[in-house]
Amino acid sequence: MKNFVVYIGLLFSTTLFALEQPTERIVLTVSGLITNTNRGDSAIFDRKMLAQIPQKTVVTHTPWSEGKHTYSGFNPKDFFALLGIKGDKLSLTALNDYTIEIPMNDFLKEGAIFATHMDGIPMTIRNKGPIMVIYPFDDNPKLKVETYFGRSIWQVTEMTIR
Repeated sequence: MKNFVVYIGLLFSTTLFALEQPTERIVLTVSGLITNTNRGDSAIFDRKMLAQIPQKTVVTHTPWSEGKHTYSGFNPKDFFALLGIKGDKLSLTALNDYTIEIPMNDFLKEGAIFATHMDGIPMTIRNKGPIMVIYPFDDNPKLKVETYFGRSIWQVTEMTIR
């Protein structure tokens, strides 16, 4: 347990990458309890910047699409380290102003990812992009409940660390 606590402390206090300025359209704005910013008290990202963060893949069925799909996107662990987060909850907001609060532990313990691609194709607004939270539903039956389905927010454009 002690090693786990040390690992989590390092994870949330270490910055792996310097934040650049976006050169394309901004797709994500992060604010709140972060130490690494690139616009005032916030961190802004374009698709190119998010693609530079180590990627992670989840292959699963979801209630919103037919069949099994491969979702890939930026690795939450590396993303949180990049931001230098100091909180333990995320408040995510979609384009339609839907907001959900998700414990960061969901990403570290349950294996949720920030998907930007489905079956190798960039997710657009029309197909639940630019960013969607995906859980590995097929890998863990306990995730196939309304709590986790509700946390699988799509069209994410804003994130607040609390």
